[in-house]
Amino acid sequence: MISLVCAPPVSSQLNYPALVISSLALAFTIISFWWMNWRRGKLIVGEPRSYAARGSQADNLIITLPLVFYNDGAAAIVVQNLRLLLLHEGPEAQALFFNATLEKLLKDEGRAFATQFPVRGREAVTLICEFQRGPGNLLFEAKRYPIELQAILDDNKKWKKLCGFDLRVTEAAAPILNRQYVAHDNQAP
Repeated sequence: MISLVCAPPVSSQLNYPALVISSLALAFTIISFWWMNWRRGKLIVGEPRSYAARGSQADNLIITLPLVFYNDGAAAIVVQNLRLLLLHEGPEAQALFFNATLEKLLKDEGRAFATQFPVRGREAVTLICEFQRGPGNLLFEAKRYPIELQAILDDNKKWKKLCGFDLRVTEAAAPILNRQYVAHDNQAP
């Protein structure tokens, strides 16, 4: 003999608390997945601790900076190009273009042409970047030079400010920087 067991009768009313809780759980899961895997972050660049430079009126002005790029988002950011602006020159300032990367400050071994580079999500990239402008049109004096680092990121066509900082030139360093390419401390006194 076959016996059938029936389920309790289904209520025609919805269980609203269960529906709300499950909907919130689904929304939380989707937002968390986006946050951890697809969120675009900001590229953070710290002020360089040191620099190498050579000033010149007629020849190339060279400024080399060890820079750390940190991506605080989940998705990678591709740095297409970099440039430096010397803000004390005003709106007519001619930019220093990203020319090369170096393995060590003041060393030509390991020197490579400037190229695009990715900064993966939640990771940092350290690069020693060389910037040049010719003619230089600058002889260094003992003072602070406000500098703005700009980049073209991903598929954008416009320059975006990454950071601003002062290049600190001391009285002892100024005449040397105008004669030869040397490294100096950039830490605030």
